[in-house]
Amino acid sequence: MKIKFKSLLVLAAGLAFITACKKSASTTGDPQLTPAQVSSQVALNLNASLFGSLGAVNAGDGINGAQSYAVHTKGKTINDLGSIGCGLTADTTVNTTLTLGTDSTLTISETLNFAFVCTNSVFSGYNTNDNVSIAYSGPNLTLAYKVAENLSVGVVDITNPNSNTAIKGTLGSNESYQFKTGTKRSGTQVFTYTITSLLVDASGNIVSGAATFTSSGSGPRGVWNVQGSITFLGGSKATIAISGKVYNVDLNTGITS
Repeated sequence: MKIKFKSLLVLAAGLAFITACKKSASTTGDPQLTPAQVSSQVALNLNASLFGSLGAVNAGDGINGAQSYAVHTKGKTINDLGSIGCGLTADTTVNTTLTLGTDSTLTISETLNFAFVCTNSVFSGYNTNDNVSIAYSGPNLTLAYKVAENLSVGVVDITNPNSNTAIKGTLGSNESYQFKTGTKRSGTQVFTYTITSLLVDASGNIVSGAATFTSSGSGPRGVWNVQGSITFLGGSKATIAISGKVYNVDLNTGITS
């Protein structure tokens, strides 16, 4: 899970979003995105959400990712999760404000609840509820960025060290921005997912699975409002169905066909 680096990853995503918005500021019209274009954005956003760029959970780590999580209990820090009893619940809160240059600030707030699960007294997975908020204020732009995850992660076969990992639950991100100068435009971008089943192999690759989603956006980056379903095919490939049409998508590149 590598929580201590997580806020920096989200920060990087937020700053990338800011850069994208600045490039879009001169746009005079808001493009209506096609279902294929939305499918590409959904693929990239979901891939980032599942593999750590936009949230605490990295699906590629399996349950072993939890071993890098520092648990705080009654003032003590425990780094070796192999000695922790089943059913332990850990809560972490982060609040920090950074000054960027002389005229910009970035505030990051995070709450994370992390509960360990055992099967036959053997550590077999965890449940996590993660919420992150980023607020950026600069001379040209204000930005609000939120990420939420509520996931269950567990091995399929605790007797097999190479067992697949099963993931289910909800996750999503919500972005809004307002330009202070120039066009003074504003916009939003929302992605929410319900993962009904997702299998990841010991190498950290998606094997199969299914999810549903809703996504909407407005402003210079595009306009859309759709809902659909995702079928994971393995090999970083998936099909995304929107309004009866199915698109083949590469989760790493967002290329559709």
